[in-house]
Amino acid sequence: MENNLDVALATHSLSKSYGGVKRVDDVSMTVRRGEIYGLIGKNGAGKTTLMRLILGIASTESGSIEIGGKSDSASLSAARAKCGSLVEQPAFYPGLTAKDNLRAYALATGQTAAIDDLLSLVGLADCDKKRVRNFSLGMKQRLAIAMALVGDPDLLLLDEPVNGLDPTGILQIRELLQRLNIERGTTILVSSHLLGELGRIATAYGVMRDGKLVAEMRGDELTSLARPRIRAVVADREKALAALKEHFREEEFTLRGNTAEIFRTGADVASVSAIFAAADVPIMQISIASGDLESAFIDLM
Repeated sequence: MENNLDVALATHSLSKSYGGVKRVDDVSMTVRRGEIYGLIGKNGAGKTTLMRLILGIASTESGSIEIGGKSDSASLSAARAKCGSLVEQPAFYPGLTAKDNLRAYALATGQTAAIDDLLSLVGLADCDKKRVRNFSLGMKQRLAIAMALVGDPDLLLLDEPVNGLDPTGILQIRELLQRLNIERGTTILVSSHLLGELGRIATAYGVMRDGKLVAEMRGDELTSLARPRIRAVVADREKALAALKEHFREEEFTLRGNTAEIFRTGADVASVSAIFAAADVPIMQISIASGDLESAFIDLM
């Protein structure tokens, strides 16, 4: 049971349907204070819908949401107002500078902001006279994050913040999020389908598939997920699948295409080769593979 003081955000059996299709299906997740929580899933897995529900942009079909320990309607509304978010691209005034856009946003939302400090934080301090219409995509994304930071939120929700950026832009956003987390203690929920990028910054993960949260992990759970495996390329997929089901539990193997991976502790090349030989499954290649977190996430997705 999580200590409420340690929980920045939680959802409990949250669901939402559109057109009769479950976009978020019975999702219970926990984001602890001070974490960078990476929400991973393919496009269409339900990540954006989940964030919209958390922020109150979309109405909840069933289940509940808790932000900073607040879950009743009035308190939750106030807690949401203190969250920073980048879920849908904000509307900029293209003819204004970054500073004037931040001033306008602060006035419109009734919040205060140290605008010069924010611009410095996101790396736009030297753009005093440049109009937003002339910004690169990366610069616009950093300005959007600066807008999300107006009001100095403790919790920041970012949906695919590096989508479409070039490598330099991705690096800048990554360094910015790490700085916010380390220097300001900001708790961040960030979604992406780019596993390699999230793996550089996240301290906890939730994996979504078809609207469901299929895994949530942190610390030692991540270490155990990236466990060594025996990898074999087989000639007959159907026979291989039958042999694997006979000798291993469902969580001890995967079969993608004609590549089988066996995770059971103690399994070795000789024993796996013997199992396939007995089942008359020709092996094209077999080897020992070291732990690979990215492959493990792909299996879950």
